[in-house]
Formats: sequence, C-alpha cells, structure tokens
Amino acid sequence: MNLNKDQELVCGINAVKEIIRIRPDSVTTLLVEADKGKRIKEIQQVAEKNNIEVVTQNTSFFRKTFSELNHQGVGIICNKRLEENENFLENLIEKDNLLLLILEHITDPQNVGACIRSAAAAGVDAVIVPKNRSCHLTPTVRKISSGGAELIPFVVVTNIVRTINKLKDAGVVIYGTNMEASKSYNDVTYSAKSALIIGSEDKGMKRLTTESCDEIIKINMPGRIESLNASVSTGIMLFEMINQKKTRA
Repeated sequence: MNLNKDQELVCGINAVKEIIRIRPDSVTTLLVEADKGKRIKEIQQVAEKNNIEVVTQNTSFFRKTFSELNHQGVGIICNKRLEENENFLENLIEKDNLLLLILEHITDPQNVGACIRSAAAAGVDAVIVPKNRSCHLTPTVRKISSGGAELIPFVVVTNIVRTINKLKDAGVVIYGTNMEASKSYNDVTYSAKSALIIGSEDKGMKRLTTESCDEIIKINMPGRIESLNASVSTGIMLFEMINQKKTRA
C-alpha cells in the first residue's frame, strides 16, 4: 500500500471514529475487515456520508499491515497530525486559566498516547514535549489516545527548561513530579495557570528541569508497589488539578 510522505495508517475503533468525526477531510480511505460488527458498520456509514473511500480487506492484510497493534478490524489512510512548535505557546500562555502537560523524554508511544487521552479528557490546553529523545505523534500514539490526539495541541519545543522559564514569566506555576517529594499531589492548592511535568519512565525529570519547578509533588503509595505507570500518574494528578479549578469556579 503506497502512502505519500504526508499520510499514515491509523487503526482501532475509537481512534478511527474520532479522526473521521473531527477531521473527515484528512481521511482518504477507510479500511474495514469483512464481517465485522455493528460499531464498524456505523463508522463505515459516517465515512460514506463524508465521501471517504471504503475498502474491505481480509484478516491477513490487517495482521500484516498493523503488526502487533490491536487493529479491531478497522483502519484509515489519513494525513499526519501536524505538531505545533514553541511559537504556538505565545498566545496560549496569555490565558487567565491554563492547564498544560509537559512530558519530558517519555519514549514509549503507548504511554504518550495514554497521557494524551487523559489530558484531552481533563481539558488540558496543550501537551508539550522536547524535540529530542521523546516520542512524538506516531500512528500508535494516535490509536492509543482514542481520539485525544485530534483534540489537543501537541507542541514540540527545542529546550524544555527554556520553555519552562517562558511559562513562568507568563505567570504559569510549574509542578514537577518525583517519588521522593515531600508533598502529596492532593495537599497542593494549584494555580489557575498550571503546568504538570511528568518525567521519563526510567529516570524521571532531569536535574535542571527539577530545579526549574515551583513545586515538586508525588502520589503517596501505601501499598507494596513503589511507583505507577507514567500515564496512570498523569491521569490522577490532572484530574485533581481540574477538580480543584471546578471547585473554585
């Protein structure tokens, strides 16, 4: 299957459904596995209404094309999701009420996709990642995000610390995460303009990033497991932040 440089393959019921709903003009072809269920038929109907080509493929095609991904019998050929650069933040940081998620050197696309899904559900204004040594918007990230990647700006910056300092100059309070922190995430009163930083899966936040934070927080772990997956931690903390904002509103 030939794709041009601006196209990619995305699979999975939720991801495909949301991409067609939000960006139908970006989709050229819907790929469906024969004799699949009601949900795929519903996606096919929406695709046809948007004049998207529908092509039926066999099981071996899906297995070969999407490898180990859980394709669920549906995929699309669509335009790549455009990433934003740091200039995008210039107007965004002027908002009086702002919530940002910064993912520092998280390389697992499954984790990044799950973090974006949580961020979109919490109403985060943008996800920020460094240009190097980080996973960007791949087809796997778009699938795992279940449509979240279509809803939330994904900003790639050259230097995380420089970006943090720019955010702080605009009145954004920076909350970093570390298992050794003395303060629990639910003992903090979050600012109306906040950014949460989640560090890499193996080493956490870098030293300079840690030193740039206004507060360092953690999730207390009363059980026998010492840490949580990055995406789980992200969801827990983001919803505490957003619930506090709702309470104050």
